[in-house]
Amino acid sequence: MKTTTHNNYLAYCISGILAACGASQVNAAEVAITNPGFESSWDGWNDTDPSAISGDAYTGNRSAKMTGSSGRAEQSVSVSTNTQYRLTAYIKGSGEIGAVAGGTTYSQSGGDSSWQQVSVEFNSGSNTSVTLFAQYNGGEGRFDEFKLESISTPTPTPTPTPTPSGVDCSGSSDLTIVDASDDGTHDGHGPDNTIDDDLSDGSRWSSNGSGKSITYDLGVLSKVKDIQLAWFKGNTRVSYFDIDTSANNNDWTSVLVNEQSSGSSAGFETYNFADTDARYVRVTGYGNSSNTWNSIIEANIRGCTDGNTPTPTPTPTPTPTPTPAGDLDPNLPPSGNFDLLDWTLGVPVDDNNDGKSDTIKENQLSSGYEHSQWFYTAADGGMVFRAPIDAPKTSTNTSYTRSELREMLRRGDTSISTQGVNGNNWVFSSYSSSDRNAAGGVDGELTATLKVDHVTSSGSSSQVGRVIIGQIHAKDDEPARLYYRLLPGHTKGSIYLAHEPGNGNSEQWYNMIGDRSSSASEPSDGIELGEVFSYSIKVTGNTLTVTIYRDGKSDVVQTVDMSNSGYHDGSDQYMYFKAGVYNQNNTGDGDDYVQATFYSLDNTHNGYNY
Repeated sequence: MKTTTHNNYLAYCISGILAACGASQVNAAEVAITNPGFESSWDGWNDTDPSAISGDAYTGNRSAKMTGSSGRAEQSVSVSTNTQYRLTAYIKGSGEIGAVAGGTTYSQSGGDSSWQQVSVEFNSGSNTSVTLFAQYNGGEGRFDEFKLESISTPTPTPTPTPTPSGVDCSGSSDLTIVDASDDGTHDGHGPDNTIDDDLSDGSRWSSNGSGKSITYDLGVLSKVKDIQLAWFKGNTRVSYFDIDTSANNNDWTSVLVNEQSSGSSAGFETYNFADTDARYVRVTGYGNSSNTWNSIIEANIRGCTDGNTPTPTPTPTPTPTPTPAGDLDPNLPPSGNFDLLDWTLGVPVDDNNDGKSDTIKENQLSSGYEHSQWFYTAADGGMVFRAPIDAPKTSTNTSYTRSELREMLRRGDTSISTQGVNGNNWVFSSYSSSDRNAAGGVDGELTATLKVDHVTSSGSSSQVGRVIIGQIHAKDDEPARLYYRLLPGHTKGSIYLAHEPGNGNSEQWYNMIGDRSSSASEPSDGIELGEVFSYSIKVTGNTLTVTIYRDGKSDVVQTVDMSNSGYHDGSDQYMYFKAGVYNQNNTGDGDDYVQATFYSLDNTHNGYNY
């Protein structure tokens, strides 16, 4: 069973690629796992059939074997709080490993005809124990040599270089910060906002992803004694971070590791450390208790100097890279950064000349498929979907083009039909037990982080500028369609939701940000082209909940009661998610198009059988 699962595409390593993912650049402390290679049968592990001990081992004489959808082995281990860990194991065949930390599951699948090392990283958060597991993943698999390590950025051994002599001073006062800088991947809220004496929420530094840092230059060597930080939303969430100092912006010393804010203060919080001679102070963030953003409103650094005047020699600011993508690799096809075995792709080409747009099946899609115009990896590592007005349509049932993923829970097992209440599709938990048992999943959530890059600007006023970016599709109808729309002359677009009942009743429309009307005013809180945001489309029973997330802004939530929408057991209304771009304009110039770039995409279900 999968609950809230993060397929950690930013942190997995396979076989010889391990060093490229950073294994050679971290310090690691191993955590004890009982019987990690299954040499003592199931000692220390709780196993669920169909599972067995195999004599085909990577090392030693035994391994664990899973042969059916319920096959699983797990054990709990003790960990430190707010610590980054890496779990590795060897898989032969097909399998999935992971860790459950406080109800959140982090997992990675892998395996081949020969033994393959698979790795997944996670943060323990506030948990003192986690559950490690190995489970079936669509085919027979063997597991061996589990290892769990805590990982952290090492402190390099300084190469002896001429540095200023120590600082001889006493007392403590606010030091002058002459410059603040980062790597350029902030969201538009830059480093300088943290040294402008403005404590309003809008004046902050924000950068998304674990390991993002901001560096302060004091201009002269100083004796640094503590730092004061005011965190964005500091009274509602806990932020995780490290502090390092340096005399030369090259050799760094850790002064605070695995630190966290109180989560209860909207003002300055003081973090003391041993007095250190430094010109540079670096804060490295690891997200917060709500999400992966690192956001500081203001910073003060305190200590003393010999009386030298700080020299304003700012560190050159790198050219901003427009990406929230963390470790996505722009040199890989989309399947190199995202787990696409759960999806087929409808792409606006007709290479097989059947009069319809082509469908790229799971195995081909997950084996490196890309199209230079309509589906490819962007320069920032994101997954790009693009659909023009004039291109082959999916079928006779639609007059619009798409570059869009269709969820396939069978994960490449073509013996399972794409249609029906079966292992490829999912149902609501309000369905009968027989339907729930037959389906590939029960209830579900689709989450994505993306930006809309382009919308159509030509054609009918009723169609221009609109695109569907996420869906729940049923057998014949669509319980959820999430739209983005930008009208001509506007810089900020709207978000709205359509719910189509399965009993023939009229569609229901819900404005979430702005208005869907073709003559609507520009929404003051709308979303611009190129602006990164996230969405969640979630079903629990007969309740549909759609949420829009933006850093620094309140979540926008729309709930729909589907009790009377005709989606019930016996209706054969099986469900599947869709994500990408579904162009909703067929009246404009043929080469006009819609485009979006996705930086994360996860589909999760209860009772996921395949």
